Amino acid sequence: MSGSVDRILTNWSIDGTGPLTRGISEVSTSGWIDEDAAHWSIEPFLPIETQTLVEYLSNRVEKTAGLDPAGRDAFQSAVRKITEHVAAKTSQYHAQFSDRYHAVDPDSDCKIPIDLQSEQVVDHSQRLMALCDQILADAAYQKLSQEEIEKCVGVSSHWGVPMSANFGLFQQLAVYARGDIIGRRCKRRLQNLYRMEMVDVAIYQRLVVLFQLAEDHERGEMLAAGQFHLRIFKNIPKQDVDMLLPGTQVRLSKLDRVKVIAPSLGGWLLSLQKISRFVLVTLALAAYYSTALVIGLILAGIGYCVKSFFSYFQTKNRYLLDLTRNLYFQKLDTNAGAAFQIIQQAGRQSTNEASLAYYALATEPEPVSRRRLRRKCERLIREAIEVEIDFRVDRALETLLQLGLVTEGVDNKLSLAAAPGREGEGGVAE
Repeated sequence: MSGSVDRILTNWSIDGTGPLTRGISEVSTSGWIDEDAAHWSIEPFLPIETQTLVEYLSNRVEKTAGLDPAGRDAFQSAVRKITEHVAAKTSQYHAQFSDRYHAVDPDSDCKIPIDLQSEQVVDHSQRLMALCDQILADAAYQKLSQEEIEKCVGVSSHWGVPMSANFGLFQQLAVYARGDIIGRRCKRRLQNLYRMEMVDVAIYQRLVVLFQLAEDHERGEMLAAGQFHLRIFKNIPKQDVDMLLPGTQVRLSKLDRVKVIAPSLGGWLLSLQKISRFVLVTLALAAYYSTALVIGLILAGIGYCVKSFFSYFQTKNRYLLDLTRNLYFQKLDTNAGAAFQIIQQAGRQSTNEASLAYYALATEPEPVSRRRLRRKCERLIREAIEVEIDFRVDRALETLLQLGLVTEGVDNKLSLAAAPGREGEGGVAE
């Protein structure tokens, strides 16, 4: 069954007019993203695999006759050069990361001499954060500001858990996001008589958290100070970013506190009323029973306080269970594994940008400005996958200029570099 048909039937089921074709638990936990999901903001990320992009551009070349046979061969040759260049850069990233991470890797089973521990941890941590920032920038991630992170503290989406965070616990903290789009999840509302319904929710398709603690922390997971942690998640509601930070605590809302206190308080007052009636009826014997009544009243109060205490922790445990379930399904990788993923994502993004820019220049009859090249690349992606992007033309041209595939004239106009022995030959306009 195709994804679109499955999605239609699932919506049909949730609306209460058809059979269920997908587990409600799966839908409500992680939701799904439509193929044509709307974007909240225009980003530089190219959401397309490199091989798919190259095949699309190659087929486009053949269909529109934008290039002669020599131009098509030149395009394929350029893609191979770009791929090799980016692969070499990716390998360099891997080597640099491994060199800097071994001293602060929380999963390492190797020892560091005591005399070198403090010096290596400080030096490697600072260099590692700078390297990760560069890699994530290449992968088209956007760094969230401290203000954006703090806005999420104490609030949550319908599927999240309200948390309180201690930012003083961190020596270094950075959060990066990519894929600011609209996903779909299930929820129940009183206005809809608690029937399951699909709603739109703003999410980040990918979220990377990097942090280093200033002091040891243990709450379900032992995190030692000085170690450098990387975590990558998928499909995180924008209001639930604080759930991913260590050292957070569940924050009960006023409604939750009322739910905990009101039943116990009501029960205690009811008991007090019954005891008072008993006192009035047996007023003549009050002197004899006064001690027993006081003791009974105290015991009733203690009992309801104990009940409220356990009800409070039961509510917190329910929230923690929801938090654990969400993170279990939404965490993609941690530490060295997460670094491998973001390095590969950076390589794919760089290859896509350079290949797209080369094709755009190859199908221009005359030199073009950077602004015109940028607009054309954005139009090509819009026509291919119907997504608006903010194409980073400077990054793409940096790669092409290093490989000698593009030249920039004195008037800042860009054109393909003439291949040896083929001066004067070029592409034909689309």
